[in-house]
Amino acid sequence: MIPNSDITIYNKYTDASTRAEKYQRTVINDVVWQATKARSGAGSGVLASNVATIFIDFAHGTQYALPKAWSLSKTGKWTLQEGDVIVRGAVTDEISDSFTMTALRAKYDYVVTVSSVDAMDQGSPNVQHWQVGCK
Repeated sequence: MIPNSDITIYNKYTDASTRAEKYQRTVINDVVWQATKARSGAGSGVLASNVATIFIDFAHGTQYALPKAWSLSKTGKWTLQEGDVIVRGAVTDEISDSFTMTALRAKYDYVVTVSSVDAMDQGSPNVQHWQVGCK
């Protein structure tokens, strides 16, 4: 696979002290982004949403943590789990009270939500990767 994009992952979590929904941002370089437009209803011709499959080489996993481990220690780490948000490109916007997830979706063309994560860990280390399904 030949990388064609950088991505920004917004890992979603609940702040323990305030119970507020928060996002931690991480940029991952050199991934493969394959996108299509999904249609709503057979033959309707109405574009419903972006659908993407993202391939992230295990070589980018030096700061990766499994979701449960990440929930205990987020500093300097990232994870992949259902409900996380991914933007195509290296994005510097932080989600906050003044810049919401709605604003992020309005600002960028390619914003998807993680719906599945598969670790493709068979074969040599050169071909091992995460396959991330997004809607």
